[in-house]
Amino acid sequence: MKKLLLLPVLALVAFFFLHAKVKDNISIDVKPDVLEDQIPSHVKAVIDQKCYGCHNADSKNEKGKEKLDWDDFEASRKAKQLATMAKINEALIKGDMPPAKFLENKPEGKLSKEELETLLDWSAGKKKSPK
Repeated sequence: MKKLLLLPVLALVAFFFLHAKVKDNISIDVKPDVLEDQIPSHVKAVIDQKCYGCHNADSKNEKGKEKLDWDDFEASRKAKQLATMAKINEALIKGDMPPAKFLENKPEGKLSKEELETLLDWSAGKKKSPK
């Protein structure tokens, strides 16, 4: 008799367990905040001044636009933004950005030590306020 009472209890526990598992697998598509909400203003200022000209949807620089489009970055999901930030950080550390060929024609595009540090800190996920 006790075994018969235990069976409905086990079935009920199994039902709640399976129901909870199904609920956990439901994903909610949440868009990240817009760029201005995520990128501090002092970082955005450097990007606008030194990076955006070659890395935007309307740029004539097809290679630069293909590698990084700031307009696309704004609309992308958080995971993609973080992956892009890692690539930006790597390019800055290697000295690939801005490219030497670009700087031959536009030496004013060279990042100052402070600008480079600002972009490196941001792309590495360090939260620093402007100096």
